[in-house]
Order: sequence, then structure tokens, then C-alpha cells
Amino acid sequence: MKCSIEFSKRLICCSVLFLFTTALVGCGSAPSAPPPSETSKSEMAQKSIEDFIASAKKTPKDAAQELTILMESLDTYATEYEGSYVALRDSAKELLSLYQSSASKDKIKAQLDVLKQKAEAL
Repeated sequence: MKCSIEFSKRLICCSVLFLFTTALVGCGSAPSAPPPSETSKSEMAQKSIEDFIASAKKTPKDAAQELTILMESLDTYATEYEGSYVALRDSAKELLSLYQSSASKDKIKAQLDVLKQKAEAL
């Protein structure tokens, strides 16, 4: 009888120790990644714009759809980082409206150039 009481006490003690250790490990949070630097943000945006422009020149038929997808990222950049990202997004919106209205190739090319300049200015 004395042996089973001793065993029960040890079992309870080990269980409490295990739960305490698990709780301590679970409460620690993983280190968060630092926010992206201004350089990396602008490089990502510039790369996205460059890729879009190259694709738009290669396959103009798909450009409006691709720009719609790109606009989601540009909206996020403009909301989070403001400043020149707002101007970049607005240029992309203007380009999208030109695509949607079936504007002339010259107007679209001119707006692609404006978009490229805004991206390079980041």
C-alpha cells in the first residue's frame, strides 16, 4: 500500500513537471522577421513592374488581366507604405483604364513608360 502511494506521488509530480515544461516552451514566441527594408520593398515593386511591362509588350492581349492581378500588390504597397507607392498605383490604374477602354497603342505605350518611370523613382 505504501508503495502505491509513493508511486502515485511520483507520477503526479512527473505529470506536473511535464505540464509546466510544456507550458513554458509553448509560451515562448518565435522571433518575428524584421520588416522589409525600404530598398527591398522598392526592389520588389520595381521587379514586378519590369516583369509586367516585358510581358505586356510580349503578349498585349493578356496585359489587362495581368495588370489587374498586379494591382492587388500595388494597392497593398500604396496602403502600407504610401508616398511614391501611391503614385505608382495611380499610374497603374490609369494604364488599366486605357486597356479597358481599348485605347490606342501609342497611349498605352506612353502610360507604360510613365509606369516604368514611377517604378524607377522608388
